[in-house]
Amino acid sequence: MLVRSQYIKGKGAFILACLLVGATSPLSAQELAVSQAWSAYEQALDSGLYSEAEIAAKQLLERAIREGRRDEQSTADLLTKLALVQRLNRDFAAAQQNYELAVNIIESRKDMLDLALVEPLLGIANTHIDNERPDLALEFLDRALHVRHVNEGPHSLEQAETLEVLATAYRQTGKLREAADVADRLYLLYGRNYPGNSMELVPVLLKKGHILGDIGERRDQRNAYIDAVNIVEHNEGKSSAHLIAPFISLGRSYTEEYFEQYRLAQSGGDLPEGRDDYKDRLLTKGKSYNESALELARSNADVEWQLYSEALLALADFYTVMEEQSRARVLYRDAWQLLAQDEARLAWRRAELETVLPLQQLQPDLTVALNFGAEEGGSGTSYATGFIITQFTVTRRGRLANISLVEISPERNAAIEAEVKRALSEFVYRPRFENGLAVDTPNQTVRYSFPYPKPTAEAD
Repeated sequence: MLVRSQYIKGKGAFILACLLVGATSPLSAQELAVSQAWSAYEQALDSGLYSEAEIAAKQLLERAIREGRRDEQSTADLLTKLALVQRLNRDFAAAQQNYELAVNIIESRKDMLDLALVEPLLGIANTHIDNERPDLALEFLDRALHVRHVNEGPHSLEQAETLEVLATAYRQTGKLREAADVADRLYLLYGRNYPGNSMELVPVLLKKGHILGDIGERRDQRNAYIDAVNIVEHNEGKSSAHLIAPFISLGRSYTEEYFEQYRLAQSGGDLPEGRDDYKDRLLTKGKSYNESALELARSNADVEWQLYSEALLALADFYTVMEEQSRARVLYRDAWQLLAQDEARLAWRRAELETVLPLQQLQPDLTVALNFGAEEGGSGTSYATGFIITQFTVTRRGRLANISLVEISPERNAAIEAEVKRALSEFVYRPRFENGLAVDTPNQTVRYSFPYPKPTAEAD
């Protein structure tokens, strides 16, 4: 039996269900109140004011319970809407509970393959992803896709959102090849439903490129971005604001590969094609695409503020990585001012500028730990997992200072500590800002795990 307290913990949209019931006669006072609450919920949701959306949702939820609708499909829809706001407000436990309640209602009234299950199943998966447990999301995504296939066939475009979330879950769990395969499925799905030069293919190509970059396939990544550019130019010309996103992506790809090759050269490796100027060409292209993105953002009067801020931040980040702080400072200041006009922009600013964000991270090679303990009788076949935690300050220039060891287990190891410190020395962050100025941010930590041979006495 579902109890009232379980519903009240959610945030929602019972109004939607009510509005679906007969709209041919003038609204009564009760219906008008429901309509107003629904409008308040939608406006708060669109503006990113999730606490206000929660208030409206709770009022509507209480009304649903009073009217005896607790086990109806309309209430399952409401619970799904409630959980959405709750997830966005990072109340993950209550969000998951509401999604699960919605699933239970649908299964009890219909069956385990009903199409209405897809939205709450997808919601549960997104909740796990947002809560940094993408591994728990996979089973719900598989089930959502299965329900789609049973009801709509394997080529329905309606499954696109679920595939996108599945690619994200695979990426975050380190299953990068699986993520790339999902990206290909997604692109082929859109290709079946739209002509080759359709603008609908642009966001899919961008997502495919992001995934290919994650697995290090830079050439194929940029080919996807260039395909997106060609589609936009074919449909809208070379001054279209829709070129901003692929230009930013191209700029980031070239810059990331520059640093990959920089590290390769440091380690004595050969540069591609034997070209001595290869790294410089990568850097030139990275800068050029970021500059082009910002130029387009500034020249399009109707460009969305989110996209404009992304263009500003992309070029500012490039200058931060290249240690051109004066140029970066001007662009960060422009972004700060752009994001000061309303609550939605302020929320974006808090996420993008009022916290440190990693721009360049080098993963340490902790295979050095495999030799640890060998002279004390490590078996070579049985391993345990150790960890190291370090602390540092992110300076206003985006570099790391005051790097110190917090904890290491099983015991101090000079090789591991040196390798972690070497990697951290190449980290670059977007600095944190206060009142539009970059400031130092102390007490930041990272934790790494590493395998090491168990002593013979511990090995089974």
